[in-house]
Amino acid sequence: MEKIMNKEQLIEAVKNIPIVAERDKWAITLDKDEGALFYAPKVIPSDSALHQVTDEYALYIDKNSHPTGVVVEYFNGNFLKHHETFGDIASKFFEQKDKIITIPADKLKQNKNAEIFRALLETTLIKEADANFVPA
Repeated sequence: MEKIMNKEQLIEAVKNIPIVAERDKWAITLDKDEGALFYAPKVIPSDSALHQVTDEYALYIDKNSHPTGVVVEYFNGNFLKHHETFGDIASKFFEQKDKIITIPADKLKQNKNAEIFRALLETTLIKEADANFVPA
């Protein structure tokens, strides 16, 4: 049975993304065909449930209310249009022509553009969770 989370619990889980992402070595993956951006470990734990946070992103959360991954839906077609600050850094970060681009956790700290993108993404997710929360 899926756990029902209230707004405060969900926002608290979002605020924990930077800590959990660092600890669990989350990677950033852009699937250009699907248009989705994933910020998550290589494999999302099977006990995770997807919870919509805003109309642009959802959070995977485990049975203990810990974040286990993020999916930004329509990253290129929607998210970038609403978040112009990502434009330049995203184009540098995802400059490869591959359909699926994954930047592993160990590479995020080694690449200046990747580190900026990661920090901007985490900050934006946290800021928007409270401002644009979509009730279930």
